[in-house]
Amino acid sequence: MKKSVVVMLTLIFILGIAGTAFAANPFSDVPAGHWAYSAVNRLAAAGIIDGMGDGTFQGGKTMTRYEMARFVARAMTKEDKATVEQKALIEKLAAEFSSELQGLGVRVQKLEEQANKIIIDGNVRLRYDNKQNERINGKTINLDVNTSYAVGDGWAVKSESEWKRYIDYPHTYTDDETMTSNLCEQLYVTSGKHFLVGKYSYNAGYGMSFYSKIQGVQYAIGDDKLMATLNWGHTSDTAAIAGTTNDAADLKTVDLVYNVSNATNIRADYERVENKATNGYSKYYGIGFDTKAGDFAAMAAVSKADLDSDTNYSEKAWRAKLQYKAADLNVKDSSDVFVGYSKIPTKNLLDRDDAEGVDNDYKGTKFGVHFVPKKNTLVTVWYMTGKTISTDADFKYLRAQAEFFF
Repeated sequence: MKKSVVVMLTLIFILGIAGTAFAANPFSDVPAGHWAYSAVNRLAAAGIIDGMGDGTFQGGKTMTRYEMARFVARAMTKEDKATVEQKALIEKLAAEFSSELQGLGVRVQKLEEQANKIIIDGNVRLRYDNKQNERINGKTINLDVNTSYAVGDGWAVKSESEWKRYIDYPHTYTDDETMTSNLCEQLYVTSGKHFLVGKYSYNAGYGMSFYSKIQGVQYAIGDDKLMATLNWGHTSDTAAIAGTTNDAADLKTVDLVYNVSNATNIRADYERVENKATNGYSKYYGIGFDTKAGDFAAMAAVSKADLDSDTNYSEKAWRAKLQYKAADLNVKDSSDVFVGYSKIPTKNLLDRDDAEGVDNDYKGTKFGVHFVPKKNTLVTVWYMTGKTISTDADFKYLRAQAEFFF
């Protein structure tokens, strides 16, 4: 894109950045009688232009984008003298010639600040599931997009949207085979570490009883040594909670994290959910720890449920896991291997839509690997084998997936 100097003079003249006092004619090829005389003098007096360096302006010359950027750079240095409207025009010019300004070593600070306000990331996932005795062994493609807009003073608006399609069933046959999407998987306002409000993902303790969405408020108290997190709100409206007929249920939770050392944490959680059918409350408790020693990491946790609808229920859920090394998305060829054992009766689950969710009503072993074939790409393969708790039937499940992060 090329512009004539005369057009540029007319444009910058509108800025009116310089004062009204004119200096003597600085350019021999712009005589006093020339129509652009006044504009040239004002720009020269303000130091916005300095001509071609030989005492001439060469007003009839067609200039390049690079030369145009020199004028914009000078206008930017005078921005503090401009009116609101003039500043807006300078910013538009800076945006148009941002690449040339970068070449000149000029930082377009306002553009950088604006760019840093908005962060978009996410991942594309290809997954294959093979579950024993299931007619549909899903091959799915999934797109998950997260956005964050910095409002200022540490506040931000964040969202998550997700699109999913079953590869083998591109059209709707049954509810399990249709394409699904959720443009508001999460949408909340947060001040950072200690406060957020809206619809957000909540993982209770080690995800034994609840790992799903809450519509409500979260507030954290404490520091890196001891942190207490409080949640008050409602479960997601699709939560299958006994006695609620799939309506959102009132939920109150408390999570405690105690940092024993840089390598070891103890976590405890408590969830209380209203049973709308009985006006009573069901309660869930959990406690566990995680620790690291060299390349090894271990965790173990147990949880218990007191159900309003079943006062005699006293079974516990528990899980343990051992992992060697840790795959790092930023490190090519990094990997880890893990093995674990879990026993999680259905009644011990409040809602775990966001978790892998496959260990519901299951007791047995799970082992697998994570591998990073290249930066920001993660391959996961795991296999579960055991029994269902309710029927004592054999249970086998294989999952393989590749995730591409951006």
